[in-house]
Amino acid sequence: MAKAVDVGVAAASRDVAALVRDAFRRRIGGERFAVWFGDSAVFECDVAGGSLTVTIGAGCQQEWLRRTFQADLETATIEACGRKLRVAWRQAEAAPAAPSAGSPRPRPRRAAPPAPPAPAAAAGRRPSCDLADFVVGPSNRMAFGAVEIAASRPGEMSPLVIHGPAGVGKSHLLEGVCGRARQLHPGLNVVTLSAEQFTTGFLEALHGTGLPGFRRSCRSADLLVVDDIQFFVGKRATLVEFQQTVDTLHRQGRQMVFACDRELDALGGLGSDLLTRLRGGMNARVLPPDYEVRRGIVQALCGRRGLAVPDDVVHYVATHMTRHARELFGAVNRLEAASLMLGLPVSSGMAEEALADLVRSSGRSVRIADVERAVCKAFGIDAGSMQSPRRSQAASHPRMLAMFLARRHTRAALSEIGAYFGRRSHSTVIAAQRTVAGWIANHEPIVLAEAAWDVEEAIRRVEDILRAG
Repeated sequence: MAKAVDVGVAAASRDVAALVRDAFRRRIGGERFAVWFGDSAVFECDVAGGSLTVTIGAGCQQEWLRRTFQADLETATIEACGRKLRVAWRQAEAAPAAPSAGSPRPRPRRAAPPAPPAPAAAAGRRPSCDLADFVVGPSNRMAFGAVEIAASRPGEMSPLVIHGPAGVGKSHLLEGVCGRARQLHPGLNVVTLSAEQFTTGFLEALHGTGLPGFRRSCRSADLLVVDDIQFFVGKRATLVEFQQTVDTLHRQGRQMVFACDRELDALGGLGSDLLTRLRGGMNARVLPPDYEVRRGIVQALCGRRGLAVPDDVVHYVATHMTRHARELFGAVNRLEAASLMLGLPVSSGMAEEALADLVRSSGRSVRIADVERAVCKAFGIDAGSMQSPRRSQAASHPRMLAMFLARRHTRAALSEIGAYFGRRSHSTVIAAQRTVAGWIANHEPIVLAEAAWDVEEAIRRVEDILRAG
């Protein structure tokens, strides 16, 4: 009899968890739920104990999600079961690193599953970019979160500057913030321009009679979005106009979102006054897509096109197309064309043959010095310490990590790697490989710049810099 009662309680808990999940999705909207939770979040309810546990993916920021969604989730528990349950957030264990060639290929986690495809655009125009279609991961999570805040609470985080190399999703975020802001705030005056369009419009107005109208159109915006602001460097008259526009909107508490291809410190040509204003807002970096994001993008693209692609092909594309998202679009286009032309479903052999030239062009020769610079840049380490004879953790851990990554990403011989890092022997490089592999297997921390790092996160950080060049 007791066993039957236990089974009944377990079934009731599962039912309540499903009801809470549905109520929570309705409260925050299907698109936001798909981006931040999707199918990867696990809702578990303990009816007898009056508690609900939400397990989120390893790549998600638990504290940010808790602060943002706790109140909505507690309200959802009341709607679902008539009383407020205690809500606890739990982080799933990190997924294994991407396997090397010849290793088994388990399906890794990705930060957020893609939302359903957006409605088709009007004839002759490309489909608009929606935030719900943006695949979120460690390389872009801060920028995505900042854009969500800018869209939902305009003026609270202004100006927001998103920076990163070409092909990492900056334009998608800019277009997405406009669409989300219009959706959440009907009637909002949204003005979106490239820096070149701003410059052209200003110069045409300046040489004609339309300067008041140009200023009115930009300075009356509730949300002003400008892409590629590095274009303003060296254009003195346009810079003065742009800075006055920024100052006007800032005084009025309006929202501004800008994008550029490098950090603000590398844009001294914008002038100290404008840079000071831009630094006073929020600056968010977008790195080249990490493995989780690349895999998610490929799956989302194939899903929207109704293209059936096996997991091993998704893994192959995400592993070999590593520089930017546009490569992934090109790879999926090639797979779809090959499948239609041959009249065959996509397979591993077909993918390797169809993408051979793209894979070759995507590959970039990495040198030992590139690995050293990436490790130093990622963690603020003095390059000289890599060659020093010191054996302390502060010196040996970065050196072993660099040796491990040099073996993974370069064609250098063991003796060449050892000689580069302080004239060490090839056996030292082998020992470093084994040590780092042991850290990965046992999830042990690594000491870098006198701070402890998760070893997989440290490797991912360095590899993102290597991919960015």
